[in-house]
Amino acid sequence: MFSFLSNFKHGQEMRESKDEILVGEIVRAMARLQCPAMGFIANTGQQLMRFKPLNDPLLNSVMVILDRKTGGSALQQAVIGSKATITIQAEVKNYLADPDDLVKMYRTDIANIFKVPMLGDVRLDHQLNSILATKKHLIDIDDYILKGEESAQRLSQLLNGVINELRQKLAPYKKA
Repeated sequence: MFSFLSNFKHGQEMRESKDEILVGEIVRAMARLQCPAMGFIANTGQQLMRFKPLNDPLLNSVMVILDRKTGGSALQQAVIGSKATITIQAEVKNYLADPDDLVKMYRTDIANIFKVPMLGDVRLDHQLNSILATKKHLIDIDDYILKGEESAQRLSQLLNGVINELRQKLAPYKKA
């Protein structure tokens, strides 16, 4: 009886900790992409990680937000699985702002009205000294953890692909 309860408790803890395992895998994948971690914020069900791309003339930082969509119960796990939204945001810094930049900011703000990052669109957001590009993906956490090098490679491909897409969208806005 004790063995059964111990296995049940372990299974519950494993379901509840999958997002934390994925956070570790994201940190490892980003380190392989030459983007060391520079900050973390952890809340219930949501983790935010900030990374610094090394030797990247365009990107100032990359932020990855993991928002778990399903709880840890065995019933939810069986019916829905381990779903999460992964939001990747890349930032370009321009330290000077002139009046023409403000006009460009309003144009991208208007264009954002019709963009839905969850459907694969990249949303651009201008701030005075930063331009942010954001894209979201709904993922199954089980596809990216606990499968050794296969899941690590899959996660690296996802992150690298999205970061490159965001980099292409931000390139026209970088000032020399």
